[in-house]
Amino acid sequence: MTERGGTGGAPLCAESPITVRYAETDRMGAVYHANYLVWMEVGRTDYLALLGFPYSGLEDGGVMFPVVEANVRLRSPSYYEDNLSVLTTLELLRSRKVAFSYRLVRGEELIVDGRTVHVCVDREMKPRKIPSPLYRALRRSLDGGG
Repeated sequence: MTERGGTGGAPLCAESPITVRYAETDRMGAVYHANYLVWMEVGRTDYLALLGFPYSGLEDGGVMFPVVEANVRLRSPSYYEDNLSVLTTLELLRSRKVAFSYRLVRGEELIVDGRTVHVCVDREMKPRKIPSPLYRALRRSLDGGG
């Protein structure tokens, strides 16, 4: 995982490399569509880790972000052994909700774009405010402070 932007006013963008495995393809030889959602999860957990908040640590502290909305738009197929990058940015930040945008690219070619929306909940799955330290880090990343 690497970081793009995040300074000089550009929002943080986490870049996560993915190499397509054979098991991730379908009978037509292309990536099975559900795998794009898995790779988007890789992107957002990498994004949070870049901010110093590994997702496992959040869960250990009783903070979870279930997906409440997901959108995937296939622009071009990808295949076994393709080297892709998941480019993840924070699109929306509210006191109890976040949205991430994703671009999956092969080189410069856009393969998929997508978006997920998450609500912050506690262990009982009850909505809660995003903890202040995480909220501040997310705000900085959105504003270009990385």
